Amino acid sequence: MIREHTCITVACDVCQYKFDEDEYTAHFADLNEARKALTGTGWTITADRKVFCASGDTEHQAALDALMPPEPVMQTPGQLSIDTDQS
Repeated sequence: MIREHTCITVACDVCQYKFDEDEYTAHFADLNEARKALTGTGWTITADRKVFCASGDTEHQAALDALMPPEPVMQTPGQLSIDTDQS
């Protein structure tokens, strides 16, 4: 009997490494099941469904840093801005 099954697999958006269990690609019934399986493994799933493996190299860190909002610019009231062009 041949049956068609739809499933979800997870791969890192940076290096394309596939999330595996005992050297076999893990297959999940739905996104919620995939999220639960990745919990506590060091993998990151963002709100827009980007996935990053637990590798800590500079390429992966740069991808995570790119998702962060810019740091706020702090300026005390009455303080001159150091970013102004004084020419």
